[in-house]
Amino acid sequence: MTVTPPGPTLSQAIGEMTADMAKFGLAGVFRGQGIGIAKAIVSLTLFHEGRIWLTGKLKERNVANGWVPAKK
Repeated sequence: MTVTPPGPTLSQAIGEMTADMAKFGLAGVFRGQGIGIAKAIVSLTLFHEGRIWLTGKLKERNVANGWVPAKK
């Protein structure tokens, strides 16, 4: 007995992507992914800005506690 996973096969998915690319160009690859891409951009931006903010706070703390050597 062969168990078949639900949904399209890999070859069907590749065929669908190829058809989309033929019809829409490179945008066909990303068809239907707009909200996911937007969420990824927001997430990465917030992470990056948070990292920059945290680095600044840690540098301020190090200076305030005298943990930064004097410049020569």
